[in-house]
Formats: sequence, structure tokens, C-alpha cells
Amino acid sequence: MTFALDRRKFLSGLAAAGGFSTARAAGNESRPGAGIPPALRRGFNLPDQAPRRDGKAADPATLAALRRRGMTHIRLPLVAEAALPYFSGPAARGAALDDLERSLGRLLKLDYAVTVDLHPDGPLHDLLRSDPDEAQRALRAGWRGLAARLERWPAPRIFAELLNEADIGDDVWRPFAEDLAGEARALLPRTTLVVGPAPFQRAEQLARWRPFADRNVLYAVHFYTPMIFTHQGLDWDASSPYSHLEGVPFPSAERDPVLARLRAEALARGDRPAARALEETARTAWTPAAISAQFSALAAWSASHAVPVIVNEFGVLRFKAPRAGRLAWLAAVRAAAEANGFGWAHWDYAGGFGLLDEQGRIDAGVMSALLPDG
Repeated sequence: MTFALDRRKFLSGLAAAGGFSTARAAGNESRPGAGIPPALRRGFNLPDQAPRRDGKAADPATLAALRRRGMTHIRLPLVAEAALPYFSGPAARGAALDDLERSLGRLLKLDYAVTVDLHPDGPLHDLLRSDPDEAQRALRAGWRGLAARLERWPAPRIFAELLNEADIGDDVWRPFAEDLAGEARALLPRTTLVVGPAPFQRAEQLARWRPFADRNVLYAVHFYTPMIFTHQGLDWDASSPYSHLEGVPFPSAERDPVLARLRAEALARGDRPAARALEETARTAWTPAAISAQFSALAAWSASHAVPVIVNEFGVLRFKAPRAGRLAWLAAVRAAAEANGFGWAHWDYAGGFGLLDEQGRIDAGVMSALLPDG
């Protein structure tokens, strides 16, 4: 039996069971001036499913519990290199896209909306930096293959993100992104496309963009400010000044005494990069009000152009951050996004930033910060 037949059986069965309503789905389509699609208001990222990584399969019961709690949306990263002919052969691409479609089937059955996020794992970033023209050709070819898979699924519940954090100057990325969106639109005429600025999808960068002529586009930003708080104790880059830090607070005052103590400790151990980062952070009071102010220009941009915005990555590593500070920061970002009419998707699910604790259980404190009415 082919996977296409499985998909048709799934969709017809879901409709018959009342699990997928055409009327409800149509209400979730992005429309000019309509704000964020309701299905994308609250969500989280679910990496490692496409291609599926050993030991990383998401537990269906946990996903169902999160849906019952009020999560409506999953951003599903697809490893870009696995989907692009430039990096992977037909068998590897087919396996990755089959994994993607299996995940889509499971998540739609649980009544999630899903953003398929083309998410580089390294080599594509290298190609973007070394040969932007070749990288653009590779992305066009990859999207042709990906669109052929996505067109089989109900467009109102599937969203297509052109590329995560393109590692290239925004002056190069912005015109190419609009061109790529045009190609994707020809292949996916009803699908809402998702795009953000390069290289880190920062809110202030998006606020300087001219929106695309295509009105069925959702604009995405990421938020991890201040990085010294959200990334303290990171374990994937020992050269980062954040990797040696622990106990950085949130909220923090201007010239905060805790930051001053941590800076003195960093200087004592000869860690000048960490000391400089702490000194820079202490120049600003980091509070919920300060986080809200970070979104003010983007909120004005969104309103003036009548275009929807989603904060589709934000989170705090749990390793070294004070727990109370982590929960306060998550609540502040969630509240600021919602106050401005933005959707949001927490990063991530079960990793160091995750919704789950180290035992793989749903973290009640994190859920209360994100879904206070759930």
C-alpha cells in the first residue's frame, strides 16, 4: 500500500469522525487584516521528527495532553539538507519526506495546525555564506520537491516556512525570499507561507521590511533577549561566554548587584568575554516591561501594514537559569506577544529549552507560564 493511499484513508476517516471540519479550517486561513490565524495563537516546536532521529519520537499521549491543555499549533522543523537534492540523494530525500508526512498525519489527527519549517542543520548555512547563488538554486529545487508533498494535505491546516534563520545578509535574503515565495505560491496556491528576516529573525529587523505583495504570508520572528539569560549554561559551544554562566537573573535591575557579583567572579577566573557580556546586560533593566517594549515597533509595523506576525521561537535553557526567572521570562514573552496580537510557538518540546522536564514529563510550571488559563 502506498503512503498516498494511507493519507487519503486518513483524511476521509478524519472527516467522517468529525475530527477535521472544513468550515472550522476555513476560519483559520490567513486573510489581509485578519491578524494571526486562530490556529497559530499558541504552540511549540517539535524537532527531530523529520527525518526521525533515534530515541526522539514524540509520545502521542503527551502530544494529546498538550492539545487538551490549549496548545493549537506545532512548528515542525524539517532538516533542510535532508530535503534538498543538492545535499541528499533520492532515497534519503524520500525517507525524510515520508517521515514528514507521517508526522503530519499524526499531528493533524490530534487537531493541531502545523507549520513545516525548512530548518538548516549546518551545510546549507555554509553554502549560503560561500555561494549565495548556488544556495538559492538549491532552495528552489528543494521547495519544488517539498511542495509536491505538502499540496496533498489540507491547506488551511498546513503552513509552509521558507527557511529558518537564513545565514546571509538581509539585503540578499529579502529579495530572494520574495522571489522564492512567488515560486512556492505557484506550487501551493492556498497555503499560508511563513517568512522572517535574516540572519536571526529579529523583531527590529522585520520592522524595517516592506511586506510582500502576496497577502497570504505570515511574518515570523525569534526572541531570546537577553541571550545571556536565555542561553546561560549552553552545552554545544564551549567557546561561548554564555556556556560558563549560571544564576543570571530575570528580572534584573540596571546595575543589578547579582550581575555585578557574577561579573567579578568571571574576572577572577579570567573569563573576560563573560565579564563583558554581564557588564553590557547590567546597563539595562530587564523586566517584563522591557520585553514588551522590544515588540512595540513590530506591533506598529504589523498594524500599519495589516499583516500577521508570529514569534515562532522563544525559550530559556533550563540547565543553569534560576527556575523562577525562567518561568517569569516565559510568561513575559508570552504576554507581550499576545498583547500585540502575535501568535507564538515555544522552543522547544523535549530538549534543553523544552516543555518537558528532564524526566520527560510535562513541566507544570512552564505550562502555567505559557497557558495561565489552561
